[in-house]
Amino acid sequence: MSEYDLICDVCARSIEPRDAVVTWIADGRGEHDFTLAHLACAPPGATDRTEVKLLVSPNTFLAFVTDRFGKPNPDPEPLRTIVWALAPFVMRHDNPAEMDSLRAASFGAEPGVKPGAAAAAGARTAKAEGGK
Repeated sequence: MSEYDLICDVCARSIEPRDAVVTWIADGRGEHDFTLAHLACAPPGATDRTEVKLLVSPNTFLAFVTDRFGKPNPDPEPLRTIVWALAPFVMRHDNPAEMDSLRAASFGAEPGVKPGAAAAAGARTAKAEGGK
């Protein structure tokens, strides 16, 4: 098993980050029963979920971890295991999602929008410089 292998907690098969979800139950005891699973294998009783494809961004990953560890958790070990499993995908220098956002920012474009194309909603308009 490679450090870049994610394993579904439900079916024990390999899972790609784009097809994975982290689920948990939030109730009076706090947050518990954390599971890393395929989208199709996600436990039906889970009250909260976050798709792993969103957690590959460092800022989103850190916000997720900070929120989870800041709340009561009767058994934090499953959450720690999931965080350690996801960390290599977040910190990789060749992470495609991170590279796309950096590339877009370096050209003044919006992430997810091809260079030279305007975003569907909220396209930027030219500002009148008046007098130049």
